[in-house]
Amino acid sequence: MNENNLSYTELRNLSKEIDYEKQNAKLIVFELIDLLNDERSYRDIGIITEITKTIHLLIKQGGSRRKEILAHPNLITSLIKLFNTDNDLTRLLSSLFHDLSTEEDGIRLLLLTGVIPILLQTLESLNDDVINFVLTTLRNCLIGLNNESAKEIQIHNGCIIFISLLIHRHSNKQMNFLADCLLRLAMFNTNAQIYLQTSKLFLQELVTILDETNYNKLSFTLIRMLPLLSSNINTKSILIQFNIIPILERILHMKHDYKIQRYCLLTLRNLSDQIIHMDNFDSLIVTLIQILSSNNDIQIKIYIVDILSNLSCENQSNKSLMIRNNVIQLLVNIIIQTDQRDDIIEPTICTLRHLTGKCPLANQAREYIRISHAIPYLIKYLHTKENNWSLLKACIGLIRNLALSSNNLIILCEHRSVYKIGKLFFQMRTISERNELFITTLFVFSRQQNEKLQMIIYDQIIYSGCIETLIQFALSNNLGRIHQMSKAILDDLRHSNQIEHRQIINEAEKSIKIAQFLQS
Repeated sequence: MNENNLSYTELRNLSKEIDYEKQNAKLIVFELIDLLNDERSYRDIGIITEITKTIHLLIKQGGSRRKEILAHPNLITSLIKLFNTDNDLTRLLSSLFHDLSTEEDGIRLLLLTGVIPILLQTLESLNDDVINFVLTTLRNCLIGLNNESAKEIQIHNGCIIFISLLIHRHSNKQMNFLADCLLRLAMFNTNAQIYLQTSKLFLQELVTILDETNYNKLSFTLIRMLPLLSSNINTKSILIQFNIIPILERILHMKHDYKIQRYCLLTLRNLSDQIIHMDNFDSLIVTLIQILSSNNDIQIKIYIVDILSNLSCENQSNKSLMIRNNVIQLLVNIIIQTDQRDDIIEPTICTLRHLTGKCPLANQAREYIRISHAIPYLIKYLHTKENNWSLLKACIGLIRNLALSSNNLIILCEHRSVYKIGKLFFQMRTISERNELFITTLFVFSRQQNEKLQMIIYDQIIYSGCIETLIQFALSNNLGRIHQMSKAILDDLRHSNQIEHRQIINEAEKSIKIAQFLQS
């Protein structure tokens, strides 16, 4: 009972202390307001300095005192007018604003009282020690209330001001804060992102600093910015023109942690579709293959394979270089060792498709795939659902290329790849843009000269259910290449030694012609 009474007494005393604290905070704040309402206070820098110190102290003490300051935004409004009028006072105010920016309610107060525009306007004229406080304050705002702060900063020319300071090359620490503010502006404000993506002055400065700096934090901040900037097609060509690719390659050689490698590779992936037909990227390709062979990070592998897929598209020199550097084995290992990861399987198969077609070393690439026992793993992706057409398309295209080598035909036939492709063709026959891939693939198979394999291939095409579709295309007069190749496949099938094959084709053709006649 006594213990309970004691606890109750303690609670009452604590409550009284809290009430007293609140009252005390209110009294102090009212006194400060009275002082600031007296115009004579502004003529005495000593009084204003003491008022600022007192307000700052209440903010730092937290609790009810801090809340009382936040409840009276006119205090901050009065003080911000004096910013940059006296060096010592400006230093005090910048520290005060910094402490407000460490919490969300303080950031809201800074936004409400118009502090941010004044900080931006005076930024270029401040001393270095004050600049650090101001930049940290602005950065805190972008972290704590990103969208609102980014909008406020961008409306008041934040990008232009930050870029100007960046060009004048302040300390490494300040440059990192500037770069980080620009990064967050681009992340949270579309107008800022567009401005940075289209500013040649900024992009040139970014590339130059990245090339010259030895300050790792600054490098990392700039590298984080590059994937966002390089997502714009116009920015890509500008960055390439400013030689960003050799710089990124050099950074990759430094063997930084996975995060930096990922940002570099993501940027290179964004840029790679613009350098497909360019030369002089041999060292980059070799570097990428080396990283692929020694790295187990799945995201890094995805980025590299995406890049290799782009660089191997319609570039025979790049294809040959990749094949000579044993990239086939690395890609095959990914297919064999990775399951149910379409995000890496698709570009891997796509790259193999590029390497096995229209290249002086294409036949060598096809042989590598066969010797590596990868063909059965490829064929299983013919079961891919129709909604992942891009993976299915890459897989069928690669199988078509593999079928150009007679050594691969036996394995392809053993795993009924022709039957599966014919069945998919029948299932997707109504999607016109997909028909040519199926027909050209079946055409490659039907042209094979080995008599034993011919019968297996013919049998798989006949019983896959696609004969009626082939006949419809062959009878049509307005499909160009599709019409010609469908007709050629059917002509090949009619030369089958099995009477049953010819009968199936003839009966299907009669049925279609009758149906067409009845509809006419």
